Amino acid sequence: MNRIIVLILLCFFLHQNTFSQTPASDPHWKINWEDNFDFFDPLKWIKQDYLTDDGPQLYLQSNVWVENSNLVLRLNNTRTKNIITGNWHDYTSGDIHSSSAYPIKYGYLEARIKFPFKEGKIWGFWPAFWTTLGYNVINPTSAAEIDICEIFGGEDNSNLQIGTCLHRCYSGWYTPYFPSPCNNGDMGQGHTISSSYTNWHTYAIEWDVNRITWYIDGKAIRTTVKHLIVDPIRIILNLAIQGQKKYHPPTSPPFEEKMYVDYVKVYSLKCDKNTVVTQIPNFNTYDYAVKKSISLGSNTTMPAGSNITLRATDFIELKPGFEVQIGRQLYLDVSPCSDSGIILKPDDPNRN
Repeated sequence: MNRIIVLILLCFFLHQNTFSQTPASDPHWKINWEDNFDFFDPLKWIKQDYLTDDGPQLYLQSNVWVENSNLVLRLNNTRTKNIITGNWHDYTSGDIHSSSAYPIKYGYLEARIKFPFKEGKIWGFWPAFWTTLGYNVINPTSAAEIDICEIFGGEDNSNLQIGTCLHRCYSGWYTPYFPSPCNNGDMGQGHTISSSYTNWHTYAIEWDVNRITWYIDGKAIRTTVKHLIVDPIRIILNLAIQGQKKYHPPTSPPFEEKMYVDYVKVYSLKCDKNTVVTQIPNFNTYDYAVKKSISLGSNTTMPAGSNITLRATDFIELKPGFEVQIGRQLYLDVSPCSDSGIILKPDDPNRN
């Protein structure tokens, strides 16, 4: 019977993912680490310097700073020579990576961001909030990428379109190694948002070993399952330009555009995977951690007007007599409670 219950609940989640719960409404989550950008913290972030990223822009440390409790990434058309390669670039911009002291493996990742847009002009700004393994990673289990949100300003020329994507694996420029066969799969989707992305919006993913769910402004917009990303990853915030020449902004007169980040937050689930719950007499005092299993019957009553989330690793059973009465909401999730925010040992080859 338990196996049937798991199947039903998983199908409920996958087909009703707009009811997914974020840390703001789900007490199963705990903050792992965060940055509100009151100052630039070099323990958490690395400013990229003289990095090209195979694009027309050159990333410089001077294009990244903190101002009014916001991270600022600046893009301009100041022609600059790369002192490492000797090549000239028509644009400079900003790029930061979370440091090796703060790797992430599963959890809930969220940032509040304002993106640039050039009204009435096809300027290919390509800002993004995404994840990858980082540079020069030796022998990763899977070379992959999660695009939590990205903008293709030149292609759509709409300030209401946000992109999400999962690159399952590929021989990217950032790593010398990838699994063989790679079986690359780029799973991109576009999404229309409620107001211009030049306004503040939150962008997030919930990520575990089985699935990834994307969120915009706290609403689940997409879920994918059976992905292959298993390595600890790094968060990247950058402001690029699309590679095709037709999308390049003019090289004169001088201009500058900015991407602003209010905060980045990383959450993990509270795990209590050995506990079996047979009833919940009081939801106000219930320990909201992911249990081994939960069974609810007629002796469990949800409070009036409540919005309750219950999570378990094995199954959640709703016995005869249990009711969700009008005016109450119940979200059930059966999935692993994965370790998050793993801190790598100093001799780990993934540190760089």
